Amino acid sequence: MIRAKVLIYICLYTAVTYVDSARILGVFSMPSISHQVVFRALTFELAKRGHELVVFTPNPVSPAEGIPNNITEIDTGQSYQILKELMERALNKKVLQRGVIMNLRSMNGEALSRAILKIVSSQFDLPEVRKVIEDKTQKFDLVIVEPILSVPLIVGKIFNAPVILLSSFYGSSDIFEIMGAFSWHPMYYPSFYRTKYKDLTLLEKIGAVYLEWRLIKSTLETDEKQNEFLKTRFGPNAPTVRELRNNVQMLFLNAHPIMGNNRPVPPSVVYLGGLHLKPPKPLPQDLQTYLDASIRGVIYVSFGTNVRPSNMDQDFLDAFLQAFESLPYDVLWKFDGDNLERIPKNLKIQKWFPQRDLLLHHNVKAFVTQGGLQSSDEAIDAGVPLIGIPMLADQWYNVNKYVELGIGVQINALTMTADDLTQAVEKIVSDTSYRQNIRRVRAIINDQPESPLERALWWTEHVLKHGGNHLRAPSANTTWSEHLMLDVVLLVLSIILVTGFLLIYASFKIWNLLKYKLEKVKLH
Repeated sequence: MIRAKVLIYICLYTAVTYVDSARILGVFSMPSISHQVVFRALTFELAKRGHELVVFTPNPVSPAEGIPNNITEIDTGQSYQILKELMERALNKKVLQRGVIMNLRSMNGEALSRAILKIVSSQFDLPEVRKVIEDKTQKFDLVIVEPILSVPLIVGKIFNAPVILLSSFYGSSDIFEIMGAFSWHPMYYPSFYRTKYKDLTLLEKIGAVYLEWRLIKSTLETDEKQNEFLKTRFGPNAPTVRELRNNVQMLFLNAHPIMGNNRPVPPSVVYLGGLHLKPPKPLPQDLQTYLDASIRGVIYVSFGTNVRPSNMDQDFLDAFLQAFESLPYDVLWKFDGDNLERIPKNLKIQKWFPQRDLLLHHNVKAFVTQGGLQSSDEAIDAGVPLIGIPMLADQWYNVNKYVELGIGVQINALTMTADDLTQAVEKIVSDTSYRQNIRRVRAIINDQPESPLERALWWTEHVLKHGGNHLRAPSANTTWSEHLMLDVVLLVLSIILVTGFLLIYASFKIWNLLKYKLEKVKLH
């Protein structure tokens, strides 16, 4: 009897799983492991829940890591070579300063978008990718896309499936615009391509407005380039990117609103800050012993996956080494190269550390970081104060947030000396307010009814069941002229101008008539 009940339960469970399971296509284009680990968190969990996934990724999971049987990965890792060539070209053009720091003044938004378009287009030309998107027998119930460009949205059109955008960090203003959350404002919701965000002078505010205008212009120009690619690759009748954006149902952001300036957003935008955070695991024994044995504590140093310390100019590298040598603490540095001729006694370097678990050790006093969002999340979750040295992309924005929230300090990488770094470390370690503040921020972020992963799963399956049109804002994917009602504004202005002209003209005529009559009276 018991066996029969168990068998019935298994059959019912299998039936429910079969009915509820879906086929999902993931298109994650950016060749950066820090992006891909965020996407894996969701795709792996969806697979555990019985869904079948096909994923385009430049970072397929290695056999040693293991991958669920119901996930098929299409390797687009050739993108790394393209990215490397683009970075070398950028270095030759002096876009990178001190070897690793992006020169924001020389950055051209359209050129950057063209570079990303080159990466994305090369992925769509891969035989394995073409085999999937050109297979008429394929059916997908949902497409999840990384929103670095709009070209990948074409797969939603091809398979007639709803699209969810999944960002590994924040969303840019043009992404929010797709969802109907117009928030182009240089003061309240600034772009990431600035180095200063607070206490701007009047001239700096004018510069910020000019930068926003350049970004809007760049976005429009990039849309034209994407439309050209779509027509070349998918035929003259291919939809435009604006038409493709109408199929976007939701936007998932791996960020917390507190870090994103609390933008006003419709229900189709869901914040998932810390989506990539995994449960703690034991440290390797040698690292555990090292951390336990440290008497004064440990300073952890890492600049993420996209900044290579081995490429630093010698004076920049020397500043770090001199600072570490002068500190009374032990230092762990994630260093990618073998070109360190002199290593201070208190410095231990490795090409990789289990950062998430390392930061949770009680002996870690501070984290010297480039300011990447995933690293910031891990430090906040561990309650470790931050020393931010931004070098690329959104890192200036993130590090400005450290200062604003009182959870860390900022150092200007372009002018940093050994003394600057030494003083910053001593300040962070000795001033307990930084640790108190970061724990307070952690408590705020973690005070939620469910985990970020649970929230992502619930909304993903909500779209699978119901679609997302009921969450869509009326302003979603509208043009600026529609949003600002320029047709009404122009009509009202025209009426005012015509009325004003007629009044002036009538006044002039009346004045001339009165003047004529007065002169006629004088003559008589």
